[in-house]
Amino acid sequence: MSNDAMANMTAQYQNFLGPVIKANKLSAANLEALVNFQMSALQSYVDMAMARMKSAADISDPASFQAFLTSQAEMVSSLQHKFSDDAKTLADLMNRFKAEFDKLVQESLPMGKQ
Repeated sequence: MSNDAMANMTAQYQNFLGPVIKANKLSAANLEALVNFQMSALQSYVDMAMARMKSAADISDPASFQAFLTSQAEMVSSLQHKFSDDAKTLADLMNRFKAEFDKLVQESLPMGKQ
């Protein structure tokens, strides 16, 4: 095989695999960000649940029961806010991921390279 044919094959190989390699790297980075978000959210929900269990265990009289109920209502409000914030964060992550992949696809198309 001539050097020109080898160079041509190498160029074709790079043209084909370049976008695939970029997509794999982008997928890995996005998966890492998603897992980090999920692990952080899970830990905060576990912490919230444990705090509630400890508060419930501290109930010893009508006054502490009333205090628990009041704090329970506050926690529900806080939990609703956290759910909303987490949903927004997740939507933002997904939108960013989609935008990055759309850009990669556009760059990978023959017309996008001009």
